Amino acid sequence: MNFKYRKFPVDRNNCPFPNKKSSLRPIVQIDFETQLGNLGYLVLIDSGADYCIFHAEIGTHLNLDIESGLPLTFYGTSGQPQKAFFHEVLFKIGGHLRKYMVGFSYDMSKLAYGLLGQDGFFDKWKVKFEYQKENIELKEFVGR
Repeated sequence: MNFKYRKFPVDRNNCPFPNKKSSLRPIVQIDFETQLGNLGYLVLIDSGADYCIFHAEIGTHLNLDIESGLPLTFYGTSGQPQKAFFHEVLFKIGGHLRKYMVGFSYDMSKLAYGLLGQDGFFDKWKVKFEYQKENIELKEFVGR
């Protein structure tokens, strides 16, 4: 299945590339089924992230007791320790429903998107980034 990169405008006053008009990011929507209906959530497919980490508010919408999950202290680009609590959840990506192990973190509030990382996502899908074509391809991973 294929997804398009999302385009975001660039602040030309704060960009080292003078001819750049937009930035491309591998952001896709995933969908949760809740008692109140479908819940869409935007996530960044992040090959540099070790884990899948979502905003704690998403876990609350899923009626999870966030802090009852398996705890993990992780470090993002700020270098500061952050805490996540892992739960197994179901969500759809491109209409495909699967179980994923996801950390929910109250420390994500400053980030615009959840993260799909190595453990929990890349180990389930073959991910092909085609920046020049503005395309992200996901194929089911069979093995391991």
